[in-house]
Amino acid sequence: MLSGVLRLQDYLLRKPKPVHDDCIDTKWTWFKNCLGALDGTYIKVREPEMDKPRYRTRKGEIATNALRVCS
Repeated sequence: MLSGVLRLQDYLLRKPKPVHDDCIDTKWTWFKNCLGALDGTYIKVREPEMDKPRYRTRKGEIATNALRVCS
């Protein structure tokens, strides 16, 4: 299965395009020369009972969302 996906990667996977310095879209201002970002990484945390509602995810877990960007 993996070798089949690897053979078809040019058709199945899209290569990221960097955000160029001359980009005028304001939502990408802070991501110049970045290829992409990974979002949605939840890290489970232990919090006191009174703070748990702040960290509750839509699935009911107590976690915080981590966003990481690298260039």
